[in-house]
Amino acid sequence: MSYAALMEQVGERLAALQPPGADVSLVGDAVVQVVGTEHGKRPFRVHVDPADDGSEEVSKVADRIREEFLTRIGLADLLTPHAG
Repeated sequence: MSYAALMEQVGERLAALQPPGADVSLVGDAVVQVVGTEHGKRPFRVHVDPADDGSEEVSKVADRIREEFLTRIGLADLLTPHAG
């Protein structure tokens, strides 16, 4: 692999992973759904991942570690939205 054209190669390979039914409107649909969700019940993170690249699983691990850390240092209240 030529590193001079690495970014171009990565872009092409990522584009090839996109499933045929993927459309940018999926992101807009997700935004509308989150905005329409009642305060306090909105998700911390939403994944729109038609290629199913594993990012949702990575985020779950990061969220679990963040929760454990904040709990351990006595800041678990930061994990829950509060009316303000």
